Amino acid sequence: MALVFDVLEEEKHRLVSLRAKYEQQLQAFPKGTISRKKRGNREYLYLAHRRSGKVKFEYVGPVGSEVAQEAELQVQRRKDLEQKLSQVEENLADVERGLRGKR
Repeated sequence: MALVFDVLEEEKHRLVSLRAKYEQQLQAFPKGTISRKKRGNREYLYLAHRRSGKVKFEYVGPVGSEVAQEAELQVQRRKDLEQKLSQVEENLADVERGLRGKR
């Protein structure tokens, strides 16, 4: 039975380091979501996020521009990382639950 707990301990350490890695990577990506607004006949991209309890919009550029495409890609990567981080948190909770009855 001690072998099972040893494996769970190793998995816990792996998940903790993976969580730290994902949290560090998230710092490099912009917070918020992409918002499209139409002004006249053209569409523009804005990055919407909360600051001090209020929603703030930061101008990115016209839809289809390189800057706008890069911003959309960065936001998508952030969402993917947040999803992975969420899965790691769930797995870590399961491992810690298994370790409660340790030896």
